[in-house]
Amino acid sequence: ARSLVFVLSKTIWRIPTFVVAFVFLEEMYNGFMLSRTSKQIFIGSVYIIVALVVVGGFYWNKYRPTCNDNVQNGKEEGIDCGTVACGKACLVPIQALVVEDVQLVKTPTGDFDLAVLVYNPNYDYGTGAVNYDLIITDFASKEIMRRSDSFYILPGQTKYVVKTSLSGIPDGALAQVKIKSIDWQRVTSAKDITFIVTREAITPETNQTIYQAVITNNNNFDFDTIDVNIVVTDSAGAIIATNITNFQTFLSQTERSIKVVWPFSLPVGSKVKIEVGTNVFNNANFLKRNGTEEKFQQYY
Repeated sequence: ARSLVFVLSKTIWRIPTFVVAFVFLEEMYNGFMLSRTSKQIFIGSVYIIVALVVVGGFYWNKYRPTCNDNVQNGKEEGIDCGTVACGKACLVPIQALVVEDVQLVKTPTGDFDLAVLVYNPNYDYGTGAVNYDLIITDFASKEIMRRSDSFYILPGQTKYVVKTSLSGIPDGALAQVKIKSIDWQRVTSAKDITFIVTREAITPETNQTIYQAVITNNNNFDFDTIDVNIVVTDSAGAIIATNITNFQTFLSQTERSIKVVWPFSLPVGSKVKIEVGTNVFNNANFLKRNGTEEKFQQYY
């Protein structure tokens, strides 16, 4: 009904034109001496022309892309969008984060470490604040712990969220992550934020294990805070421990050494996976250079 009213509003102004044209043709018709059959053909042709104009106007108004009618039409690739029809690309609907794995592992000290693997299926959106609850339940599904926290994630990224030294948890407990809210940010010109990890070394000792590495800031930005998440797997690929650290003031094209310690010996053949990141959606995380503030909005 709304489309019909729209079309009529666009077409009604043409009616006087049709009337004038019809009167003009009628005068021409009256001015000629035509046979009965010729007159019928003439009148029929006039009505056909008028009908074609009306139908053509209706079709053109219905199917041409207006880019503001809340309808996908013409060459639009979506509702009122499309590079060819409207000069702007259609936005892909935001998909939910995928929690791919949650593992709660007991360490030799009796505490528990946590590793949560999260995937962001959106390549145009990231977030600096995923607010979630970590819920620990016992073997009878009774809640024994709930903690609120947040993390950030880049577009298309798969990352670990880790916790260490969780105490007061009984054997057989299970962990789950409940995402409460996400502050999505659309990324318009994504830049690769990369950190290079080299010179890794694991040093096992009698009652502890030391991990050391060198991280290079291979970006053109100076960062205030860098986060380092570490996940340890055994020779079979099962997660057996985690660790976390961070450091401040990481200048562009410089190196920093890190050192983390587990208060127990890791099994022979253990492998360390390290993830280095920074919250690129927090402008305060970019340091001032030469007295001016970095334009972090370049990223989104």
